[in-house]
Amino acid sequence: MDSSLITKLRTKFLRDIGNHGGFPQLFENIDNISFFLKNSRFEILYANPTFYRRLGLSCESEVVGKEDFELFPKPLAKKFRHDDETVLKTGKPLPAMVELFLSQQGLPDWFTTNKVPVLNRKGKTVGVMGTVQSYDHNQYALPGDTVISRAANLILKTPEQVGSLQELARGFNISYRHFDRLFKEATGMTPIQFLGRSRITRACALLRDSRSSIADISFELGYCDQSALTSQFSKHMGFTPQQYRKRYHKIG
Repeated sequence: MDSSLITKLRTKFLRDIGNHGGFPQLFENIDNISFFLKNSRFEILYANPTFYRRLGLSCESEVVGKEDFELFPKPLAKKFRHDDETVLKTGKPLPAMVELFLSQQGLPDWFTTNKVPVLNRKGKTVGVMGTVQSYDHNQYALPGDTVISRAANLILKTPEQVGSLQELARGFNISYRHFDRLFKEATGMTPIQFLGRSRITRACALLRDSRSSIADISFELGYCDQSALTSQFSKHMGFTPQQYRKRYHKIG
């Protein structure tokens, strides 16, 4: 989008919300946090360098005026749109969400996303702004002697060995209800969410680095069949396992 259209788009929006407090500049020079702001039509008005560089782009003008469907794989864009619509409809922030994204090299990483409403002078929700930053799941893999650190370490390193989270909790002599609560307090995710994301991360590695069939990978990771892996993989990554392997497979 050219500079005159960008200025026009932003001027109208800022006039509607009144004093914006310079929030775009707040994130301009922060390297590890992506910042974005969208209007009620879901068009991006502001994006800091961390945001657009993560997309492989070189300047902000390449994303301003665009929607998520123009920038991300369709399954991811649908998820983002649903979250944006929820914020616009309710006028309330969404709880921090841990999500999986791909780097430009096809490596999966976990990110924490926060979304809050932007209000105009009359208190009406006219946009959504938020931040995306890396979720440091490695902190839970560090040596430790707590139930949660040991459980998280096991799930991260060998998710294929976790058949039942209830059995895992019993192995640590703790009720599953208590285990679930402590785990969420420590990681921001339930054990089921943590295991699911760990399995997807492991699936990415196997799809990139091995010749195992997708069906074999599915069973190795504890899915009932290949379609179950495909469903979860597509939901989180925006690719089917076959599409991911075709694009990022390292073995000739």
